[in-house]
Amino acid sequence: MELGGLNNTAQICHWVEDKGVSRGGGQGMTQHDWHANSAMIRARVERLLNHLELCAVEAQYGSNLSRIVDLSSYILDQQQGIPLLLCDALLSHIFSGSPKQMQIQDRFDIGRVTLWRKKKQVGEIVAGLLNSAICKLEPEFRQTKIIG
Repeated sequence: MELGGLNNTAQICHWVEDKGVSRGGGQGMTQHDWHANSAMIRARVERLLNHLELCAVEAQYGSNLSRIVDLSSYILDQQQGIPLLLCDALLSHIFSGSPKQMQIQDRFDIGRVTLWRKKKQVGEIVAGLLNSAICKLEPEFRQTKIIG
C-alpha cells in the first residue's frame, strides 16, 4: 500500500477504505466526517503507543521518516556494532526503498552479505516494534468497532 505524499488525514482515510472498515457506514461521508474520524483514530493511536512504536508505525504506514534518528538510537542501544549513519540508511531503505542497497554498499564500503546481515538485525527490531504496536491497537480497534 503506497501512502507516500499523503497528509495524515488522507493516509488514515486510505487505510480505512483499504481495510474495508467503511463498508456500509462509510458511504456518503463528507470530507469533514472523514477528517473527524481520521483525527479520532490518530489521537487514539498516539495515546496507545509509546514513542518508538509510533515512530515505527508512522514510518511504515505513512510518509513520516522524520523520526528515523529516534529509531536508530533505540536500535543502537539494542544492537551493538551498527554505525549510526548505516542504521539511518538501513531504516530509510526498509521504510521507503531509498537509498537502494547498492548505494548503501558503496557509501559505507560494505559487502552484500554484511549489508544483508545488518539489514536483518535492524529489520527484526523494527518488526518487533510494529508487532508490539499492532498487539496494542488491534484489541482497542476491535472494541471500538474501528475494525471488524
